[in-house]
Amino acid sequence: MGSGASKNKANTPDKQGVENSAVKLGLRWLKARRSRMLHNATKKKIARQLSCVPQNRATAQRTRAAERLASKNAASATVKGMEEEGEEDKEKLMPLGSSGNVERGNLWSGVQRAGYYHQNAGVIKVAKAMPGEFGNQTAEWEQFILEKMFRADPDASIVRILDKGMLVDQNNVGMEFMVLEKVELDVRTYIYEETSAPKRRVRVCNVALQFLKGICDLHMQGILHRDLKPDNMGICSREQPIVLIFDLGMARMYTDGSGSIRPPRTVVNFRGTPEWASGNASKNRDQSRFDDLVAWLYIMAELFDPDADSKQPLPWSFCRNNGAIRYLKSAHCPARLLLRNCPSQFYAINTYLQSANRYKPPNYGFIADRVLEAIEECKKEKSLTAVGPVQLKL
Repeated sequence: MGSGASKNKANTPDKQGVENSAVKLGLRWLKARRSRMLHNATKKKIARQLSCVPQNRATAQRTRAAERLASKNAASATVKGMEEEGEEDKEKLMPLGSSGNVERGNLWSGVQRAGYYHQNAGVIKVAKAMPGEFGNQTAEWEQFILEKMFRADPDASIVRILDKGMLVDQNNVGMEFMVLEKVELDVRTYIYEETSAPKRRVRVCNVALQFLKGICDLHMQGILHRDLKPDNMGICSREQPIVLIFDLGMARMYTDGSGSIRPPRTVVNFRGTPEWASGNASKNRDQSRFDDLVAWLYIMAELFDPDADSKQPLPWSFCRNNGAIRYLKSAHCPARLLLRNCPSQFYAINTYLQSANRYKPPNYGFIADRVLEAIEECKKEKSLTAVGPVQLKL
């Protein structure tokens, strides 16, 4: 018995020591945890102060969702109210909603608003359904460019924006839209509806001069189009054959905030349409004002083709060899391959665009003078064609 009691007495201090050490470890762990939490909180606070990301991002998302829902309810209420006002107002606004590219039901409220305030025909352009906010960002950028152009130069040969806003699709996702000034005629239709070859060449020269004016208007505001092609220009009407440029989604500012030319980037992604892009743009190089002018020359070379359904309007049409395309778009290629149907003045324009310093302002006056000379030459051809049969009869 004595030996058992002595063993219990010996074990009791050991157990107390283990318990004390466990308590000390627990306190030490709690102290370390509290220290880590304090350190993390301090670190997070400093990161918030140095971060450029808005801290109310979640709140902003909820706000945008609420605005989308409110706009959707307001749109439905507007449609209901407009329907109750009578069929007469709806008939006035019908041309704006009759576009074949979009459904009128999804855009009815914006269409009515544009027609009510501006009383003229327009074309609806809706942001593409793309992952994230990329589609809306492109639409917002184009809206900014159009508004900037209209404020800076109301007489610019650029299509005008009549209205803009936000729509909500069936998934409650916001979609930017804008209503643009409508052009009645496609450029090709306007040119090739003229059956007389000399008169058609005069039309092409007039289109070239007005198109050049629109490009110059863009460049004067520090903007590059970067996607010029026949499909991105149109004629207001037959009564007013004024050329307007549109589709500025790929436009880029080539000047900085102080108006200085931005230095060219070393690596860029291709922007534009391959058939009308310059050789410099085809090599994934940073574009300048001269690239827009080269695209202008390619478009004119195509429009001077006497055959509206030509299988090869440009030398590189339907060519899939990149090396051959680069050669045909370079200064080493004979100009007659490209300008075989153009007036002789366009050879001087091509030489200037291929040899000029790309980092200096283009000489728009030189190009315009050559086009005016081409107009006079084509008018002489037209007069000779008209007088010729009479002289033969005499």
